[in-house]
Amino acid sequence: MTGSVLVTGGLGFIGARLCDALLDEGCDVRCVDDLSGRHTPVTGPAAASALAGRGADVAVERADAAPVRGVDAVIHLAALPGVRTKHPGERLYDTNVALPERLATAARAQRARFVLLSSSSVYGNANLLPTPEDAPPAPLNPYARSKVGAEQAVLACGGDPVIVRPFTVYGPGQRPEMAFARWIRAIEAGAPAPRHAAPGTARDFTYVDDAVAGVVAALRHGRSGEAYNISGWRPVELREALALLEPPGVVELPASPAEAHVTHGCGRKASAELGYAPRVELPDGLERQLAAATPRSIAA
Repeated sequence: MTGSVLVTGGLGFIGARLCDALLDEGCDVRCVDDLSGRHTPVTGPAAASALAGRGADVAVERADAAPVRGVDAVIHLAALPGVRTKHPGERLYDTNVALPERLATAARAQRARFVLLSSSSVYGNANLLPTPEDAPPAPLNPYARSKVGAEQAVLACGGDPVIVRPFTVYGPGQRPEMAFARWIRAIEAGAPAPRHAAPGTARDFTYVDDAVAGVVAALRHGRSGEAYNISGWRPVELREALALLEPPGVVELPASPAEAHVTHGCGRKASAELGYAPRVELPDGLERQLAAATPRSIAA
């Protein structure tokens, strides 16, 4: 696919890799990010410089409808993240629901495709594993509820919307507050790794390059009005995942009722309609994330 693509949140963990992938495919990339989140040495300002050097149009500002003019597609990643993070309700709604609604409305007005990056957290503790896209939403926390609201608002706008639900993305450049990044910092400091999880807690981990490939596939091939799971296609217990990093010890902390016990995304629809398949297994992906960690990134 060529053409012009606006990526909001394009300097973050997934967004920066996505912008690179789109540039590799010959797209004209317009990247908007207000740098309000936490970044590593390869995201945020560093990503802004690198992407601008590759020819992307980079704007450090809050996303709004203005940059939508003249593009063929919008990929909306900008959001207040974190199932444990407690944001004021009004701010969470404005950023995670009202903003994508405004952008989707602007995209519809000029017949641009609108890809919304949602979240696997919309499923909560799903009754069916692996969980298909038509499972009823059962969000367990305000962030997940805001993602359900965003999906509903974007679909109600009409036009050409596609929903992408990534499952627990990890890899180099991962946000500092996410589990693997926190565990790697603890290990490098010689400290025990903190684990907030009940026994048997498992996640369907998705390597960042696989997640990016899934988003690009949804942009190219997704059916209008449909949602797609992008995952690693198998759940791994957090105990097993942490053991791959060989921590000097583990500190067990209380589990949060705001988080699902097990996540496992059904990949049939994304495979059949998008041609998506994960390529990086967790041991290899974690090895890459660990190798990319430096004293500077660990201190971020």
